[in-house]
Amino acid sequence: MAQQKYTATPLADFSTATSLGEAPFLQPPPGRQYVRSFLFSRRVDAPLSRVHLITRVVLILCLSAAQLRAMNTAHPDLLGALVLLIPSLLIFVGCGMKPLVARIYLLLALPTLISLFLAWTIFNPVPGTVVVFQHVVYHGVVTLSLSLWQPLWLAVVVGYYWWRRGIINGLLLATLLILLVTRVVAFPTWVLGHVPFFHPLAISVTDRGLLLALTKVVSYLGMVLSTMALVVTSRDVELIGALRQLRLPQPVIFFISTMFRALNLALTDYETIHQAQIARAINAQPRSFWRRLRDLASIAVPMVAMMIRRSSEIGDALLARGYSLRQPQVDFYETTPFRWLDWLLLGFSLLLLLMAVGPFPGLTALLQRG
Repeated sequence: MAQQKYTATPLADFSTATSLGEAPFLQPPPGRQYVRSFLFSRRVDAPLSRVHLITRVVLILCLSAAQLRAMNTAHPDLLGALVLLIPSLLIFVGCGMKPLVARIYLLLALPTLISLFLAWTIFNPVPGTVVVFQHVVYHGVVTLSLSLWQPLWLAVVVGYYWWRRGIINGLLLATLLILLVTRVVAFPTWVLGHVPFFHPLAISVTDRGLLLALTKVVSYLGMVLSTMALVVTSRDVELIGALRQLRLPQPVIFFISTMFRALNLALTDYETIHQAQIARAINAQPRSFWRRLRDLASIAVPMVAMMIRRSSEIGDALLARGYSLRQPQVDFYETTPFRWLDWLLLGFSLLLLLMAVGPFPGLTALLQRG
């Protein structure tokens, strides 16, 4: 039988494969639709994943800087924030996140946006030319009085505690019920005295306050979407390749790559422990919010034990392979080359940076001048 000859592939061939965009380590297994990123997972063919990681980071940093310039309190630029929201939406759509996960995180960001809008319209009144709404909520005087709704409120709290053995929900239910009843029925009140305290407080909504609040909400939404897209599309293997391209010291690359690898393993271990809890019928009965928090805290003990075991396994694997931080850095075929799209986006990032730090007026100011 003729002997087959095996030849080792030199490192130059791997560099050639990398320059042609055929890096085998970056390619997921055939048939897989999603691949794990830093904290989530994304589609394999996501449009934003074709952009180099360094270009992605620079683009989103410059875009966020321009959005911070647009939400300036002294000179808010609502039109500029709306224009900058368009690339943020395009980046978020092209990140390849699962639709269900995207809807969940948008719903989680909604209360933050609402609270931000209320904070800049109600709690941080800005003087303006037109007063949209004004209402005095506190006159600067505390009234000491007795009324019939007070024993009714106490009875609701005690009755709810006797029925459900809960105090927080009873307080909320009693307060909501009394607010609704006092709007309909006028209870007799005996005034005992008036005590001046603090200064009067009023809610004043102006046109400039609404403009500032809308600008901050739109700019903050754009930054949230672009940052989420960066986290979704970035993988630890791409980060290692980008750090090698930047010629950072080998100990720094080793520390960062090990940290993200440990984070990825910790997420996998958490899923394993959570599935084990479900297999043991942890969700067999309805559980309260506080009980769910206790269940989540109970995962900490096996997680710490598994992390300690993982660290020892990683150390043994490095020793078995003869790894040392003093070894010279070599080319790695996780690196990807810069393409024409990357250079185009870097030019767009430079334009965004000029918008953020340059002496240019905002689009709203230009529109008002016109």
